[in-house]
Amino acid sequence: MSRLRTWAADLILGVRLAIGDRHSPWGRLALMTVGVGIGVAVLLASASMPAWMDGRDARIAPRNMQAASSAQSHTPAAVLGIDATTSFHDKRIEGRKLQPQRPDAPLPAGLHRYPAPGELVVSPALQALLEEPGSELLRQRLDGRIVDQIGPEGLLVPGELYYYAGTTGLTEWNATHRVDDHFGEAREPGSLPQDAWLMWVMGVSVLLLPVVVFVVSTARLAEAARQRRLAALRLVGASAWQVRRIASGESLVGSVAGVVAGWAMFLSARAIAGSMDVVTELITVTDITPVWWMAVLITLGVPVVTVLVSLASLRGAVREPLRWVRQGLPVRRRLWVRCVPLVAGVAGVLATRAMPWNDQDIVVYGLVGSISLILVSVPLLLPWTLDALAQRSRGGPVAWQLALRRLHFTSGTAARSVSAIAVVVTGVIGLQTLIATSEQSAAESRSKAVAQPNITVTATEDLQGRDGLTPSLAEIRSIPGVRAVSGDHSVDLRSGGTDPRWLSVKIADCATIARLAQVDDCADGAAYRTDQGRGQSADVDSSGLRVDEGDLWEIYTRGTIANGAGTVAWQVPPLQDVGATADRMMGTELLLTPAAATGIPMETRSVELDVEVDDDAPPELIESVRNVVAANLTAGSVEPPRTNQDNSDEQIRAIKYALLLGALVTFSLIGCSLLVTAIEQIQERTRPMAVLGAVGARRSTLVWSAFLQNAVPMLLTAVLAVPVGLGLGALLIVTLLETFPVFDFVGIGAVLSFAAVSVLVVTALTAPALSRAMSSEGLHTE
Repeated sequence: MSRLRTWAADLILGVRLAIGDRHSPWGRLALMTVGVGIGVAVLLASASMPAWMDGRDARIAPRNMQAASSAQSHTPAAVLGIDATTSFHDKRIEGRKLQPQRPDAPLPAGLHRYPAPGELVVSPALQALLEEPGSELLRQRLDGRIVDQIGPEGLLVPGELYYYAGTTGLTEWNATHRVDDHFGEAREPGSLPQDAWLMWVMGVSVLLLPVVVFVVSTARLAEAARQRRLAALRLVGASAWQVRRIASGESLVGSVAGVVAGWAMFLSARAIAGSMDVVTELITVTDITPVWWMAVLITLGVPVVTVLVSLASLRGAVREPLRWVRQGLPVRRRLWVRCVPLVAGVAGVLATRAMPWNDQDIVVYGLVGSISLILVSVPLLLPWTLDALAQRSRGGPVAWQLALRRLHFTSGTAARSVSAIAVVVTGVIGLQTLIATSEQSAAESRSKAVAQPNITVTATEDLQGRDGLTPSLAEIRSIPGVRAVSGDHSVDLRSGGTDPRWLSVKIADCATIARLAQVDDCADGAAYRTDQGRGQSADVDSSGLRVDEGDLWEIYTRGTIANGAGTVAWQVPPLQDVGATADRMMGTELLLTPAAATGIPMETRSVELDVEVDDDAPPELIESVRNVVAANLTAGSVEPPRTNQDNSDEQIRAIKYALLLGALVTFSLIGCSLLVTAIEQIQERTRPMAVLGAVGARRSTLVWSAFLQNAVPMLLTAVLAVPVGLGLGALLIVTLLETFPVFDFVGIGAVLSFAAVSVLVVTALTAPALSRAMSSEGLHTE
């Protein structure tokens, strides 16, 4: 029991050293609380990602329908559906037309009953959009009577634009979606392109690792003063374990206060986000709940880590207390030890090529670990670089010599003050390299493609077998601002057998065919065979598909593929050979006029439309086209004119701006740490600076010295972070994407400018403390 009392007394003494008297470093304690709190809040938000993904999956499953083409059931469907997604200006509106097949058909989440034909059940956000004054064209498109709202359990986010509509005429083969027993029977996992996936993995490393580094750096604020204080306790008789317990109590004050502040920040931000419409349109705030074991690990782990870091930094004070009290020279640092993480990280990235990509979790863990090792190598190399510069520097101005002398004594403290910045700069430069490479690849792809000033439409024909293409062409021509419009049908046929071949057929009138192929005289009833249909292809790796008169082909229907329904056969009519000239003819084997396509059901055909618009066309023209397509065709997709600037450019720019904003916020945060560290160093050197002032040292000399003490570590950070960041990005691109990297030097300059500004601001803010330290009052003793 007495041992427990002794341990408790030692811990309490550490707490008293942290907060117990009027000379307590409240600024340092406040910064540690804020710094650890911000780190804890970010970690708690990251720990909420699994819950957010699980919540999203849990809400999407009760409304999810399996694709009819992938269904394996031979039993009649309980519910049939077809996609009815549309767009209004820049808003995407998800929707589905449903047709229950039996009275006891299961309901999707959020519905109380199925809407009848002509009825709508909409989300609250979509109803609000429909009621807005400028939504007349959208109301014409979704002209059903709203009979109910979708419940919150049926929406991914409160602000989602979603609706259900009742319909008739769906069959087992023309429906795009079906439910056999219940909603959520099957779902296809989403996938990301490899470059986007790689940016996501690296982004996780870049965003989370600086938080850990910042928490560790914050735990070691004013380490030199604390080591001297505890070394003095060691000299007056305290045992090594007593000193460690006292140091633990001192560290626990800031870390525990930081954990409490972090929870308060996280819960406050969560509550504020729940009241913001812009947030509820993107996420469900209730899902932002940390996984319980991660929350416990963060709550208990952060104080433990800060204590362990504090104890690790006290090894010299415990073993050689006299040396630390007298402020002896720092220990010699070995370069090879600090290069081990960098070499291991590079080897880990190279090893990912041999990892099994079918198990993506292994690749993610290996890649995150390797990237983290490379990022953390920069702050590990920084103290050695500072020591090397200070030891090899000779002569120079007085301000330079003062700054280098101080950095030689406190290289570890100077390096820690910018360690989080080093990690952020390295990671952001690596990400900028990935983004610049993706941007260059996208630009090269666009340069090979011809800009399309027309509105393009893809859809399927009317499910009742009516011709929807003809009325669509007539109605679109009558819209003001439309210069010309053309369209055609396409259909996929297949051969029988266990290893079927596919035949692509395009159906159009003679005027359209003349634009697509080299046709001399065309009459309704003619059928044409392209180079691909003759078994000849411009692609040297493909010989094409041979199609001959009299061949029998099956009409491709979902019932044929999925449910074993009866097939419809079509016989190839007499053919004429032509050469295709249009890009949209690539892969097309047959060109048919409408009379030659007799026997191919109308409802099996897809529709393609090109709408040429005037230069001064009204902005509402595309909405009018969407209304025509929705009225005459099924599952229509209307794309605005495509130029050499597409949505991917906007997404890449958004990522770049987000990176710069994140770097700015991080620099601001680390700048506060740098400011407090600089002020504490000035306070610790009050007497030497007062002596310098008394013997006539210029104030400008000491200000320049303070500036250099901040600028040199930041400059060395850039010297290390830029090549390591560029190398990391190039390594990932060459190793995993197998292409040549592109470097964004403008973005790198913007990131480094943030570092320069932070040094200037910190120096300006420390000037008043420097002026007070130079006064004669610093020569007095208490």
